[in-house]
Amino acid sequence: MDGIVDGIFLGDEDDAKNRARLDEVGIRAVINCTTRVDNPFEGQGLAYLRLGLEESSHVTPEVAARVREFVQEHRPRHGILVHCAEGVQRSPAIVILILIQDGLALFDAFELVEKRCRWQILPTFEMLSSIARLDLNGEHVDEAAIKQYYLERFRLRF
Repeated sequence: MDGIVDGIFLGDEDDAKNRARLDEVGIRAVINCTTRVDNPFEGQGLAYLRLGLEESSHVTPEVAARVREFVQEHRPRHGILVHCAEGVQRSPAIVILILIQDGLALFDAFELVEKRCRWQILPTFEMLSSIARLDLNGEHVDEAAIKQYYLERFRLRF
C-alpha cells in the first residue's frame, strides 16, 4: 500500500484484507474497484464504496460522482484505500480520477501516481480515455493524445 497524496492510498487485494495495516495508517474508508474481491471488514468500522469495475470498464459520470461524494465525505476525517485485485489497472485509474477532481491535469495526475507507487501502474486505455472524456476541470485531452502518451511511456500501440 502506498500513500499517493494526503488521505489517499493505493493498494491491492492483500492490502484491503490487512486490518492491522489499515488501522496503522488510519484508513477507515475503502474504495473497492473490483467485482470479485469481498469487503472483509464491512460492518466492522470501515466504510466501503464498491465500484464493481472490470478491467475494460469505462469510468462513467455516475462512477465519477460516486467517487467524488465518497472522497468528500471521508477524506477530511481519515484515510481512504483505493484498491483492485493487483493495484495496477483499475485502482490507479480511480486514484487518477480523484487527483483530477482535486484539480490536477490528467497526465500530471498519472505521473504523480506512478512516482508515488512502488510498482508499475498501467491503467487501461479505456479507463483513462473515459476519464479524459469526463472533461473535468475543462481539460480537453483527446484519445490521440492518450494513445501517444501510452506509446511514449509504455511502447504500447492501439
